Amino acid sequence: MTSSTPRAAEAREHAALLLHRLARHIPLDERSSLLDVGTADGAYVEALRDAGFAAVGVEPRSEVRGANIEDGRAEDLPFPDASFDLVISMSVMEHVDSPEEAAREAHRVLKPGGGFYFATTSVLCPRQSEIRGFPAFPWYPDAAKRRIMDWALRKRPELIAHTTTPAYHWFSPRKAERLARANGFSRMLDRWDLHVVEEMGAWRGRACRVARAGAPMRHLAGVFVEGSSYLFVK
Repeated sequence: MTSSTPRAAEAREHAALLLHRLARHIPLDERSSLLDVGTADGAYVEALRDAGFAAVGVEPRSEVRGANIEDGRAEDLPFPDASFDLVISMSVMEHVDSPEEAAREAHRVLKPGGGFYFATTSVLCPRQSEIRGFPAFPWYPDAAKRRIMDWALRKRPELIAHTTTPAYHWFSPRKAERLARANGFSRMLDRWDLHVVEEMGAWRGRACRVARAGAPMRHLAGVFVEGSSYLFVK
């Protein structure tokens, strides 16, 4: 049964937009199999299944159990090689033990031509939602960010929403590209590549075209937009 909760409605809307964008770069149709890594309550899996896809989710130590959610970690996915056309991971890569192992596992379970899409942190934009009370936190040196997160985990867990897995990993386009290459992906696209300019408003479309002009402009655009997202193509 389709859920009518606000969370489910939001997930359906986001999933429809995301899949529309990704289908321009990887083959997706009603026969495609999708995996949501870090699915939490399974709302995104339900949204993907409502859209007609064969979708399953993975969540470590999940109390949400059912036919479509498996117990597992991003670094150790409980599926055979070449099982999926698309792997999605929303706000998870910054929290995993090893982004390298997570990317390697995503590559392993993807079919040739499939994609690994993840939305995550950004070192470019000073705004973030991973920890309260530290202005421009993404711009801090990596070692300082880790020490602060460790301190918050021990002393002020309310600053990190009481998570036991703080956001230790912060991404830049260069870091993401290295991650893609090191784990066998053939190419990487960022959020600016994935936007469908023709469907954007006039000024947003112009801004996206400017951002696509080259690495310096993408870097500058990233300063103004919180977070980041990437598609790695196998």
